[in-house]
Amino acid sequence: MRKKFLKNGVIAMMAVCGLAFVSCSEDNDEGMKSYKLTVSYSLPSDVEASNVEELKLILGSTTKNDTLSLDANPKEIELPQGQYKVTVTGKVADEAKAYLSGSTSVDLYVNTPVTVNLQKVMQSSLIFKTIHNSGSKQYYMHESYFEIVNNSDEVQYLDNLILTAPTGNQQTANAWQANGYEDLYACGQGSVVAFPGNGHDYPLQPGESVLIANDATNHKLAYGEDASQAADYASCPDLSNADWEIYLDYNANDVDYAAPNLKTIFYNNQYMFAFGLGVSGRSYVLAKLPEGMMPEAYAALESSVMYEPGTSSTSMSYLVIPSKYVLDAVDIYDPETENHYPTFLPQDDATGVKGNPMYSAKCIRRKVTKIENGRPYYQDTNNSAADFLRDQPLTPGETPTSVDE
Repeated sequence: MRKKFLKNGVIAMMAVCGLAFVSCSEDNDEGMKSYKLTVSYSLPSDVEASNVEELKLILGSTTKNDTLSLDANPKEIELPQGQYKVTVTGKVADEAKAYLSGSTSVDLYVNTPVTVNLQKVMQSSLIFKTIHNSGSKQYYMHESYFEIVNNSDEVQYLDNLILTAPTGNQQTANAWQANGYEDLYACGQGSVVAFPGNGHDYPLQPGESVLIANDATNHKLAYGEDASQAADYASCPDLSNADWEIYLDYNANDVDYAAPNLKTIFYNNQYMFAFGLGVSGRSYVLAKLPEGMMPEAYAALESSVMYEPGTSSTSMSYLVIPSKYVLDAVDIYDPETENHYPTFLPQDDATGVKGNPMYSAKCIRRKVTKIENGRPYYQDTNNSAADFLRDQPLTPGETPTSVDE
């Protein structure tokens, strides 16, 4: 059950001997005094207290840091006298990439109250690292792949992460944008898929990535028995070591290879034989639902499915995903056009990136901004034009070893 907090609540934890900063009476150095610190917080005006979770209090001194989980009870912390940095962090429950953070400093030489003003910070932990959708062999559509990386410094979980592909590649406003639904993204031009799991089954360590293949096989060998075609497939990627596969179980012509499968939560075209097709351009989304909501349950809600607005047609329905559930969005458009209309709100992708030429055997890859202890960190400004490099070689599963200029 989600914890609830007062809008300007008092937050604290009782001191215990095991806490690095807290000195119980028998452990106090002679002459060292302890005082009570009462920590309160103030939320941004657009965040309700009932929509806050994972609140933590971080106490820092010149030598140590300690982290406490917070509850709703107004309690005091008894600490040795000294100077402290007081930081409070949290998460906005129903916004996938909205976090809360604030800090202040305090000189604790008397019993002291302190208020930490929290600000909303937009950051994505799980993001696209690489997208290959342009193809390598003409009319061969099974070799696309996606790499997702944990760009944060904490363990993230892939469980129930949604992968979808709104059409994008548009030159004018689409039907949703033209009819006032700019914050809803129409998905399911084919299928919408998600990772399985119960919440903590599929951890992804900081800096690690996973490779998702449309078909988890070696596409260089897709010529089968006809060896004369081997050269035509030589530029295709080998995806036989993919971590995951998008197997469309509703399509009898799709092949289930050895990699574990993402689950299909919605589809509106049973004849679509691959996920996210768009060699001349397509948009892609990673989305995370609020805690406790499963993708299948969301897709089953009447409010989650719409027909195209502004028309009386009911021939095709779409799963709509609100912007607030989006972790990452990449708008890839036709490199041959200069007249591109954005698929996403600026907060999700301010400017799309031109794709690679059709069947060029190239991908787009996110820029590396720094490397620490062999781990790359990737640029994420919610602006694909600035964040991604075009014309990159197909190296699925490989980790960049240099910083991009």
